This record gives sequence, C-alpha cells and structure tokens, in this order.
Amino acid sequence: MKHKGKIIEKKMKIDKNQTKEKLQKSVINMIQLGWRSGQIKIGYTELEKASKKGEKGFIIIATDIAQRTKRHIFRVFNGDCFEIFTKEELGQFLGKKTIGVIFVKENKFGLKLKNLIKQYLQLEGGNSSCQ
Repeated sequence: MKHKGKIIEKKMKIDKNQTKEKLQKSVINMIQLGWRSGQIKIGYTELEKASKKGEKGFIIIATDIAQRTKRHIFRVFNGDCFEIFTKEELGQFLGKKTIGVIFVKENKFGLKLKNLIKQYLQLEGGNSSCQ
C-alpha cells in the first residue's frame, strides 16, 4: 500500500450546538459588560428616558413579556428590537429578579452586541423581529 503523494484531509466537523452555546455565552457576557460599563439601560422607565433624549440604539425584549407591555414599549421606542431570553434569565444575568426590556446604545459596543445577537438568533432559527 503506497500512500506517497496522497494528502489525507480531515474535515473539521463544526458542532452546531457548541457554536450556539459559545454565542449564547458571548451575548450574556456582553450584556453583563455593558451593564457594568453603563452602555445599557434596563427597564421601561430608562427606555422612556433614553427615547425622550433622542438616544440611538436597539432594545432586547424578554420572550415571555406580555403583549400589552410590548405595545407600551413600541409606543415609546421605534427601532431595532430582539426578542431573546426570558425575564428571569435576563434578570439573573444582571443580578436582578426579572428584567423585561434592555436598551443598548448604538455605539461600537452596541454594534458588536447586535451582531452577536443576530448570529445567535440565526443559529437558533429565531426571529429578530419583535412585532
């Protein structure tokens, strides 16, 4: 058996679940970092204040938020929105009980987080539209 001249290629198998878990951890870490650095604001009143000031950004809404609350949010905010994680999960990430909405400023940090969320939702098969 001659193997000279043959190049054996190993195909890298990328596990979709591993990639999804890594992206999820990255999103969580970025949310935590943004909270500590003051790049994100949590809660409806903070979102309202940011909208009145005319701050540019996007919002992250919990998946289990009530429809009525969503309507109130969209009366105040008109921009990009991502529906990801539950209220309890968002709260746990930031050391709170529950969080329904997070406002993220649209700067370098915000664009990086937005890109990570889009990649995560694309892998998960989720929808980036909240309405």
